[in-house]
Amino acid sequence: MDFAVLLKTSWDHFMKDIVNLALFTLLGTVLCLTIVLIPAVTRGWFVEILAFVRNERSPSFDALWCFDDYIKIALLIVIGGGLISLGYMLFVVPGVILSVIWMYAMYYIVDQDMGFVEALGASKDAVMNSGFLTHLVVFLVLGLLGGLGGPATGGIGHFFTTPFSLILLTVIYEDHLKEPGVRIEV
Repeated sequence: MDFAVLLKTSWDHFMKDIVNLALFTLLGTVLCLTIVLIPAVTRGWFVEILAFVRNERSPSFDALWCFDDYIKIALLIVIGGGLISLGYMLFVVPGVILSVIWMYAMYYIVDQDMGFVEALGASKDAVMNSGFLTHLVVFLVLGLLGGLGGPATGGIGHFFTTPFSLILLTVIYEDHLKEPGVRIEV
């Protein structure tokens, strides 16, 4: 993976619709305060950023209310997130490893219509087959972006760094990790 090309491609996508992407993230963040909407909002973010990268279509705010795949995504968030958290509690390294190998699982759920366990496996296989260390660098870049968007800007930067981070992950998924075959049209 050529990181300079990935970052430039992601930046170009991001700059095409920066205001709408920031508002889309803002609304999603507000909706997540209800807790019960987190899986729906998460799905909406991933599906719409996928459509944005593929088709250059501005994100639809209605997607933040879609409950398709709700159970699979809730399981991914609760069980996958719980295992990652447990990994961080056990000397950090296991948490980092799980975070990296499962970084793309959501794409396999929303794009390939996989179950949450199958998506975790597909993400792990894709990461391991394309080089764990490469994706570790991506994970570190995402962590840096999160730090810049969060505390460093009083949280305001989150509305810009989050969509950029999702675009970066989507470009990597589209160009390097996507499974051939069945694909849901977004």
